[in-house]
Amino acid sequence: MKKIIPLLCLAGMMMLAACSNKEEADEKNDGKIVMSAAQFTLTEEPYGEETEVESRAAEALPGTQTVDLGNGIEAEVSIEREQKEAAHKATRATDISNQHYTITAFKWGVGRVGGTLRGTVSGTGATKTFTPDPGTQHEIELPPGTYTFFCFNDKVSDDGSFNYTIQQADAAGALLDYKTVTISGKHYRVNFEMKHQAARMRFELTTYWDITGIKATASANNGITAFTYDDLMSNYAASGGAVTSSEFSFPNATTEASNYTYTSTSDYGYFLCSFFNGVQTASNLKINFTSGSLYGKSLVGKSLPLSGFPRSSLMRNESYKVKIKLFYSYNYLFQDGSISTLAVGRKAGKTAVAAMISSNKAMALTDAGGTCNWSNSAVKQNVVSTDAFATVYNDMDGFNHTWSAAHSASGVAHANDLNFPAFYQATHYTPLKPLTAGGGMLTSWYLPSIGEWKLAAQAMGGFNPASLTTWPNNTHQAWNDRLVKVISVQAGGTNPVWGSGLPSHGWYWASNEHVNLASAFHVIFYPNSGPHGFGIYFAANPKNLNPMRVRAFITKVH
Repeated sequence: MKKIIPLLCLAGMMMLAACSNKEEADEKNDGKIVMSAAQFTLTEEPYGEETEVESRAAEALPGTQTVDLGNGIEAEVSIEREQKEAAHKATRATDISNQHYTITAFKWGVGRVGGTLRGTVSGTGATKTFTPDPGTQHEIELPPGTYTFFCFNDKVSDDGSFNYTIQQADAAGALLDYKTVTISGKHYRVNFEMKHQAARMRFELTTYWDITGIKATASANNGITAFTYDDLMSNYAASGGAVTSSEFSFPNATTEASNYTYTSTSDYGYFLCSFFNGVQTASNLKINFTSGSLYGKSLVGKSLPLSGFPRSSLMRNESYKVKIKLFYSYNYLFQDGSISTLAVGRKAGKTAVAAMISSNKAMALTDAGGTCNWSNSAVKQNVVSTDAFATVYNDMDGFNHTWSAAHSASGVAHANDLNFPAFYQATHYTPLKPLTAGGGMLTSWYLPSIGEWKLAAQAMGGFNPASLTTWPNNTHQAWNDRLVKVISVQAGGTNPVWGSGLPSHGWYWASNEHVNLASAFHVIFYPNSGPHGFGIYFAANPKNLNPMRVRAFITKVH
């Protein structure tokens, strides 16, 4: 919103409202015009693009960039030019910022004339007052003529004779404006629209992990460290060098949105930009994390370069939002059969369909259908039916248990047999996007074996396979269930870990048949902590009486 700094009443501690009736200048007997605060109005120019329509939504700029932070986290970065803040004429009772202002006058060929008005605005609401500095004048006396008037706050340094200087350290607060006005008679006004001397940007983080204690700075390798205007506004000098904004924080975000994300937007960082010059954007700007962590990885010392700005340099009074989406870096199988991290694949316009659990095996990102039985009967149905630990725990052949007739006790593969609901649902799984990989690059979807579930728990959740050496004892094993969830949901999938409240959520069939022919093996993806903090759990249950869930697996052949 445009802020109105009301007419400054320079008569001691008078209320601003009290000087609202004084709209004309007084003319002295010697022909000079007495300029009191009634002849000066101050408004604050709003941040935002002057060319944008106020009702228009923030404009997304092209060129999302992908950055690998090198610590197991990767980012997608895009930049939006924020909509213009609404500007309107406020009443004199509008609350204004309490700060110190200085007004000077300059006459071409003469220099500064008429003295200087200095004072502090303080108070609240309509009772705000302007208190002149002790020992300073309350008015400016000038002969009729043309003058350039300057107004600035204390973030602008005045040498008292000719020059105004602003430092990068004061970029956030510096306000300055000048107006060339011809004064004569009694009807005139000098309207200052106080100009910001910086471009600002804030940062929006979106993650799949709660955001706590994250801080950062914004910096430019080649910025403007200071610049100086003169009273003619024709001579300008700037000093360049590396500049860094003040440290800003990201408010903690600990409540998960319905799409599994956490979002936090920082305060603004500011870069000094003058009426004539701005910070170059190409290969220059970046955000630097100074505190915090995500996905169990420290962010401290990590930086993201920023590109995609609409101009080659930032402009004074522009406002930007830099949107940063941080992913846990993990390899996925995409619909075309390629394998890469999520950000790399998304940059190429691809859709992940499965999370890689080894160099060639992958787990689907969503369940295959609803809950179902392993089979419809309690008889021997696999050629191999065993509970031998090593045999089952190291079995990696879910594909053949599903698709090979040689693995079926009946001589007919389970894959398309409706008497084997879990197998049927796995082989008829519909991924997030139809597969386009050709040439035998991928196998068909299948019901995974216990050994393949072990691989998934190891790759996605850091489970240590060596921690389990036998069963039925000690089959509850520690793992990082939060990462298992992140890997699934950040790619558009659903969380396989127990806790949603859905029937049998987290309970998944395996393709292995137990020596007790009425049972089959399965896993339970329990959380690692909380009231059901049992970790990854390997078990067996009646195969025709215990509906569970199905996650299909797939293998990359070449």
